[in-house]
Amino acid sequence: MNSSRLDWELSICGLNCAKCEIYQASHGDAAFLEELMNYFKENVNPNIQTISCEKCRGPTNKCWSDDCEMRSCAMKRNVRYCFECPDFMCDILEKFANGGHDHHKRTVENMKKMKEYGVKKWISFHKEPQFCP
Repeated sequence: MNSSRLDWELSICGLNCAKCEIYQASHGDAAFLEELMNYFKENVNPNIQTISCEKCRGPTNKCWSDDCEMRSCAMKRNVRYCFECPDFMCDILEKFANGGHDHHKRTVENMKKMKEYGVKKWISFHKEPQFCP
């Protein structure tokens, strides 16, 4: 990854966009973009636009999950991260955490710690950035 990029760029749900392979591929990692396109050819008919992401705080039509319930909710409630919401731990997050992806469960657990310590202090606990720290 280009060292000029941020190592930590947390999404609304706490995923680290800066380490996301889809984000990296759509922002200069041409070899990985081609690898992703080959992978997705089996499931969808990809083009450069479908394997692209400007993060969840970018334009709706340019984020990977433009129908993300957490993004919509955070925008309505005017919060930067889900853990800032007065209803944090809600049904949306429970569904996300228990949807069968281990990294989603870890992300929600990490948001609980971010709420307790604050984002900067929580980041300081990690020796190096990870995709789903």
